[in-house]
Amino acid sequence: MVELELEKLAQKLRQLKEQAEHRDLQGERSAYAKTAVLDERFSCRSDLFSDYVSELEQDLLQISRLGEKTKDIDLLKLYCDRFVGKFAMLQGKINQVTRKQKQRSIPQQQRIQSWQNRLNKVINSGDQTQLREKLNQQKQFEAQLEQKITEKNQVLNRSNIKTDTARLSAEILSLKSRLGECQKTTWKLEQKINQLESRFKE
Repeated sequence: MVELELEKLAQKLRQLKEQAEHRDLQGERSAYAKTAVLDERFSCRSDLFSDYVSELEQDLLQISRLGEKTKDIDLLKLYCDRFVGKFAMLQGKINQVTRKQKQRSIPQQQRIQSWQNRLNKVINSGDQTQLREKLNQQKQFEAQLEQKITEKNQVLNRSNIKTDTARLSAEILSLKSRLGECQKTTWKLEQKINQLESRFKE
């Protein structure tokens, strides 16, 4: 019975660890402010959520070892209840951060969609002046993204901290993805302009 309960807790803890590592890679550095100073059950004083998960892993290991030494089910249940309390609190804080980040990302997604809608209207209109304006804007976006990628790579090359290296790598990957989408749009605009110019020559 106890072993089954511990296995369930271990499984949930593995899932929480993935969420915590994802939050840390996103550059979230407020774990101490959101966790340790608000709840004395954690002895950890780190800004990384994954470090608090590591403390929970140690707690679960101690409970497992205690289960091997004693048959006192009530005592084990007491320790499990304490563990679940710490787990639930950390889970709540990580979920809270996730919700806030999703809310912040909505305006950006709306701006991208609005830009795409305006761009499609210009492409469908066939107005060469507007098409060239959009093309110039796209090339400026590309240049800005390439500059950001270069700057991030320079910081990455100077970084020796594992968590910062992982975060910077994730940010660079995201920027490269955006650059790829931007280049697709540039190609689309150039194709449309070339198509219109070919018709004019005919």
